[in-house]
Amino acid sequence: MPTSDHFTAAELARLCAAKGVHHAVISPGSRSAPLVIAFNQQEGINCLQVIDERSAAFFALGMAQQLHAPVALICTSGSAVLNYGPAIAEAFYQRIPLLVITADRPEEWVDQGEGQAIRQQGVLGLHMKRSVQLPRSPNDDLGQWHCGRLINEAIDATLLPVSGPVHVNVPFEEPLYGRTEVLGEARLIAPVMTESFILPDHARWLIHQLSSSLKVMVLAGQGTWSEGLKKQLLQLAALPQVTVHTEATSNLDDPAFITCIDRAIEGVNEKNENDLKPDVLITFGGAIVSKRVKSLLRKWKPAQHWNIDVGQRHYDTYQNLTHDIAVSPEVFFAQISGSVKGSESMYREAWKMIDERTRGLHHRVVAGAPFCDLTVFSILNDRIPGDSDVHVANSTPARYVQLFDRIRGHRWFSNRGTSGIDGCTSTAVGAAHATQKLTTLITGDTAFCYDSNAFWNEHLSPLLKVIIIDNGGGNIFRYIDGPDKDPDLLKWFEAPHTRNIEKLVKSYDLPYYHANDQASTEVGIDKLYAAQDKPTVLHITTDALTSPKVLRDYFKKLRDA
Repeated sequence: MPTSDHFTAAELARLCAAKGVHHAVISPGSRSAPLVIAFNQQEGINCLQVIDERSAAFFALGMAQQLHAPVALICTSGSAVLNYGPAIAEAFYQRIPLLVITADRPEEWVDQGEGQAIRQQGVLGLHMKRSVQLPRSPNDDLGQWHCGRLINEAIDATLLPVSGPVHVNVPFEEPLYGRTEVLGEARLIAPVMTESFILPDHARWLIHQLSSSLKVMVLAGQGTWSEGLKKQLLQLAALPQVTVHTEATSNLDDPAFITCIDRAIEGVNEKNENDLKPDVLITFGGAIVSKRVKSLLRKWKPAQHWNIDVGQRHYDTYQNLTHDIAVSPEVFFAQISGSVKGSESMYREAWKMIDERTRGLHHRVVAGAPFCDLTVFSILNDRIPGDSDVHVANSTPARYVQLFDRIRGHRWFSNRGTSGIDGCTSTAVGAAHATQKLTTLITGDTAFCYDSNAFWNEHLSPLLKVIIIDNGGGNIFRYIDGPDKDPDLLKWFEAPHTRNIEKLVKSYDLPYYHANDQASTEVGIDKLYAAQDKPTVLHITTDALTSPKVLRDYFKKLRDA
């Protein structure tokens, strides 16, 4: 089968296929023609066209997130590359494997007035695990050996030792559209997977610390974890001195855990905080959404804080890190959990009492609240079909879902690596395409408008359902202390848009439904999840002043009680 006559492009495509990169998201351009030819002709690679580079990058991120495998991302030279920046930062902090392949002009043309020739080499390097510059014309054996080795290293680096984005910059000289027959085999360097473990003496010390402690808190961050890990955590959570706290995006929901951290924390006060603050804090996983728990743990400063991370990032989120344990959470808890002995403690019960009390108050407050964002999320929590995927956009959706008990088997995802609104929709679109399973995106009106180019491609899954909660703009700033107290400044933060969301949705020829009260929301949800041949959108409008007031009152009532 013919391929590009540029060796670097042909070798990239062949090695990607050989090393398990089976999807390439490509944005149109001229300088990238050798890459388009090589990848499009390569057996074993599925090429997808997404025109907008910023959307394409988040689309690829959503795919890689679900596939747990690298996805190639290909664009032309110049400013096109810079549009990848937001998604690359998100992938870096979420540890999602992206192989970013950017075409470039010959280096000699940089800063010489040549079109689309920018300082492109390493331009995304701050948020890349690795940046590689391939040689322009490796025509002899030594140059081709060097090129192949660099490509092998780059692809492997997307997964090892931890996942993340890698940049391969490829300069091409004209002509760009030539083809040739494939000659010989690509030289594959195969990685061998390994797993580290805690040395026995250290494991015994850790077990002794947990067995002798009276107050141990385990805090799980963002991630999708194995059933084995959950069983190990349940074993720990059965001990009287251990409490396990999780969030929606931790994907570790169980009645044995404290799963609504922000809600439970409102039950902490001066009288009981000495009973509730941990002596040992164990953290693992990605980002924590709860600002409240971060503030509380920074104030409490546990005697010991162990962070479990195979990449040994020295994450000191709570400004009290004492031990950085460089193994995977699965390995750590498998080695530790079964050997920890229970101590004479009431710590688990103290947190359970707080959780049960705030749960009862939560239900009473929600039941008596007017129609607003809080009641909308209550309806969604009950009515989104179980055992499906739910993506929540930044910033209010990611916060509201933390307040509700999650008992319907959903998997929760959110772009909490950088917590931006810029690619939430494109990520969900890419994820739905990759999984071909029911996927719901809950987003705000501003985030939806910001990323509306997510629907400007031909790879839209009919199993994607989009719920827009329209509270009149950046409503979070009416809740955060500061912007809400200065009417002259509020408009700069809240920035209400003037877009007609119905017309915007229909411009992409997507089914659209609208709701503005509880009854129409429930009817709209039924229509949303009816069978369709394309993504469907439910647009729910709430009052801009009511929602933040209800949320403030919600937390005040939990605290006062």
